[in-house]
Amino acid sequence: MNEITSTNRLTYLETARGIASVIVVFHHFLLGFFPLLKTSVTQGGLAGTPLYVLVNGLGAVAFFFVLSGFVLTRKFYQKFLIQDLAASLLKRLPRLMLPAALSVMIGAAIVIYYPEAHGAAAQLTGSDWLAAFAYAGFPKDFIPSFSDAAANSLLVFLRPGHAYYNSNLWTMVYEFYGSLIVFAIVAISVALFFSKHSSVILIHIFLAVLFLVLPLMMYVPFVIGSLLAFLHSKRSMLFKLRPWSVAVLVLTMLAGYSFDSWYAIIIASTATMILLLGITSLEKKLSGPFGLFLGRLSFPLYLVHVLVILSVTSAAYTVLTVQGVPLWGVLMLCLALTWAVSLLAALPFMALESFWVTALNRWSRALVRQFVR
Repeated sequence: MNEITSTNRLTYLETARGIASVIVVFHHFLLGFFPLLKTSVTQGGLAGTPLYVLVNGLGAVAFFFVLSGFVLTRKFYQKFLIQDLAASLLKRLPRLMLPAALSVMIGAAIVIYYPEAHGAAAQLTGSDWLAAFAYAGFPKDFIPSFSDAAANSLLVFLRPGHAYYNSNLWTMVYEFYGSLIVFAIVAISVALFFSKHSSVILIHIFLAVLFLVLPLMMYVPFVIGSLLAFLHSKRSMLFKLRPWSVAVLVLTMLAGYSFDSWYAIIIASTATMILLLGITSLEKKLSGPFGLFLGRLSFPLYLVHVLVILSVTSAAYTVLTVQGVPLWGVLMLCLALTWAVSLLAALPFMALESFWVTALNRWSRALVRQFVR
């Protein structure tokens, strides 16, 4: 997750990130309260159909990763400054960690003081995801505490399996290490091969294949995003799409997002990114005030919505069901409540983001100027 502010050309990608965050919310809401729709079409769900693109949370995560790889590296492929790269490295962990840590503390408060809501709702919905606190994966003999949550706020970025207070943060370890990988690719490309475009392309292809083989598949989208950033900066004519290529990319996107296969959604996310970069009319359509707000909202919404579902929405679902409200009425009311409370909860995070990113930019640049000339 990153802010996109460098040029007007990039601004509309914030909107795309926001749309992906909305998909993640619907994905988790269905996992909790209508898990049938997350199953295969043969079982009555949406998986295996083009409509699954609307609720494919894993697909949205893959797109986040591709977009991160693109945004983090693009400015360096356009104009490389060692000071800027050093500043980006310095601020990367604290930039992600402070808002994530706050969400972890909120998750700890729910686990400690209000642990019954999600379980009671899960008994009514039959959702394994809801029953397991959003697949938290609590350690054996787990005893929740705020001190453990504080340690968890750092470990969630360093080791997989430590996102149990807010399980939606399982992506943060990949987001952090993925950013280090693409920064390393930039440094190697500029230092050794920057004038040889084919060599830079080969580096990306080699690493993508290597990560698939090892397997470190979660990092492949970051490499793809970096490659797209390089090509967009150096060979922009490749993104002049013809109508037939647009049709092929759209079909590829819909087909890939119809399933939860990581291979398929990597391809679909790549196609989506190429469409965003290649269809110039999308820039204007996605750059309105609402789209920009949605982009600013994306990371805060990502941090808080699962916690809202596990507490407020779960409690509401139980109460409404016990009161005899019809299922569709319960679902509509709970969906509206999820959005309302998530938006309210996200607003303080948005204010924190604005302050924190500005402060980090100033701090990192000042520190780099002292050591890098």
